[in-house]
Amino acid sequence: MANSFMKSLYAGYAAREKGDLREAFECFQRALEAEKGSPIAAYEVGLFYEQGELVPQDLEKAHQLYTQAAEGCVEKAQAGLAEWHEKGIFVEKNAEQAKFWRERAKQQEAESDTPPISIAESIRLKLLESQEYRDYKEFQKDN
Repeated sequence: MANSFMKSLYAGYAAREKGDLREAFECFQRALEAEKGSPIAAYEVGLFYEQGELVPQDLEKAHQLYTQAAEGCVEKAQAGLAEWHEKGIFVEKNAEQAKFWRERAKQQEAESDTPPISIAESIRLKLLESQEYRDYKEFQKDN
């Protein structure tokens, strides 16, 4: 399962780099199916549902996926949920929830010994730098 998950993430980021959003969505969706609890895959799929790109806009599904991602420490999802609660996007305005998600993201940043980038971005960068990813890109080029 983990191998399928990682391959799907690799392929999703590669497709996004090429501008192939349909392929990116399908890959991130496969990653989410392979590892249902994955915060990173949940965040990536949630973006498509929030924006209504390639799939009908579904804020309920986006909220569910963002919550999964935020609970899994994806800072961009935490910031997004804070904004949704501040502005009343899909959910009722709730200053307490907005504050909760903002503070949680700040706490993670403070505890991190790396520059403040999101976990999803950090993993994406690690994936793109890995030998496995280079091998995957080489394989894609040859096939």
